[in-house]
Amino acid sequence: MTDCQHCHKPMKQATANMLCASCRETYWQAIRQLGHVQLPALRSIMLRQARIGTTTHTPSRGNAPLPIDTHAQDLIAESEAWLAEQAGKIRAAYAGYDWRKAWYAIISNRHTILDMSTAADDYAALERIIRRNEQALTPEEAMVIIGTCPKCGHQAASTPQAETWTCPDCKWQGGVQAIKAERDNKLWQLEYTGKPVEVARYLAKMDIHCTSDQIRQWLTRGKLHATPTKHKGEYVFNLGEITAMLDCHN
Repeated sequence: MTDCQHCHKPMKQATANMLCASCRETYWQAIRQLGHVQLPALRSIMLRQARIGTTTHTPSRGNAPLPIDTHAQDLIAESEAWLAEQAGKIRAAYAGYDWRKAWYAIISNRHTILDMSTAADDYAALERIIRRNEQALTPEEAMVIIGTCPKCGHQAASTPQAETWTCPDCKWQGGVQAIKAERDNKLWQLEYTGKPVEVARYLAKMDIHCTSDQIRQWLTRGKLHATPTKHKGEYVFNLGEITAMLDCHN
């Protein structure tokens, strides 16, 4: 029995490019998502026609805003290059198409694309592009803090569903669960000063969920050893202690 070159699960029936039926379908859906959803959205952001997250007023500092969003422009360029490469594999002339025509050419040649000998590598490259695009298109308030980059220390934030993370500063890439595990080990060294509702909100940004009522109950019962400050209802919390309490109650 042969293993799928992408998910590495055994395949009942081998295919020319060694992708299982499930990976072939998710690969195809990713192609459709890139052209149908992500690229149009990124182009709107690049031209400042759309904003991600809430709109806030920024006072003028005397400098004109940039006419385009350069980060979105970089993501678009990478996405379009991938489409041009795949279209060019169908027919050399297609490589010169604009992104929309290239995408239509790919969509019109489903079996050709899915049966490419390079499909496993192409799919892996597309997954990285889709993840970066998704992160750029996700409102900041929906992102979670997973830890810090082990190479340069940059704060790591991603979508809750992400499996890998790439540092925007040093380009280091690693698994989200490993980064979270390292973060959790360091929580015992971290303190947060605030009210129960504030520390609960802060932990939620790390995808660690507890309620302010839980924290108050643990304080009342003496299960949390938080230090009161001079401000009413405010404490210095040890974040590791709170997460340990959560583990005990899950």
